[in-house]
Amino acid sequence: MSLSYFPLGGNDFRFTLGLRALKDRSWLHEDQHRHADLLEKDRILTKHYDHVVATHPKTLEAQQEILELVRTERQNTFPDTASQVPPKSPEIPIVTAARQVQEDLVLMQESDNGYILTAACVCFPTGWNLREKIGKPIMAIHEPIPELNERIGSSIDRFFQNLKEGKKVERFNWGLYDCPDLFQPAWIRDTHRSDPRIDFENIGQKVFFRVERQTLQRLPKDTGILFTIRIFTNTLADVASDKTRASRLSQSLQTMPESVKEYKSINRFAAPLTAFLKAASV
Repeated sequence: MSLSYFPLGGNDFRFTLGLRALKDRSWLHEDQHRHADLLEKDRILTKHYDHVVATHPKTLEAQQEILELVRTERQNTFPDTASQVPPKSPEIPIVTAARQVQEDLVLMQESDNGYILTAACVCFPTGWNLREKIGKPIMAIHEPIPELNERIGSSIDRFFQNLKEGKKVERFNWGLYDCPDLFQPAWIRDTHRSDPRIDFENIGQKVFFRVERQTLQRLPKDTGILFTIRIFTNTLADVASDKTRASRLSQSLQTMPESVKEYKSINRFAAPLTAFLKAASV
């Protein structure tokens, strides 16, 4: 089975910005899962609104810019579905925008402490809580990730400071999880225990390769930076159906620091995972 994105090049694991300029491609990714993803967003916003939406005061102008960017990009790139916006009661602009796309939307704005998270609608988090991140600068947001700030924290700060209007970039994160759900905040994932029945025979279907496609761009009126996150999930079997992909994933895992494996919860099924990828790489 084909994967939308596989952000591993066969090198040893290391933290890197991995930024690529978006030239002739959209910063939104719309696909056949759009209807299901938007229904799931609606469910999560209904059930967990206070956990997935957070804003600071005086962000409405920037939120409105985000909404206009979303509307324009959808009209220009996905005209067939651009008019498919279900009517809703009046909401803050960042939520209205998020209901139209499969991406989560995050606003970062400059402050005396660098860029801080000031508004967001994050319905599909990967092991973090928006309530804990709102109002924090970039390094504080990344603090739970072992070695990341030490390796590239300063580079991330410089990138935010130097990002020019009109330039759009993308980067990728990835992980392995024993649950395929899009909605995986830390306060739910902490209750998920790795299935003790995961073994060499079934790990291909019970473990999932989760990719975050992230994009960044400065808002036209320089009121902040829009950070988007789109989730793609495939079974480990999908990944390992290609020997090159299996080998690249194995190499990355073999060279990943133990602290990062622990943070990513990979150690919960490390033994069958190693054996499975070794067999798939042959």
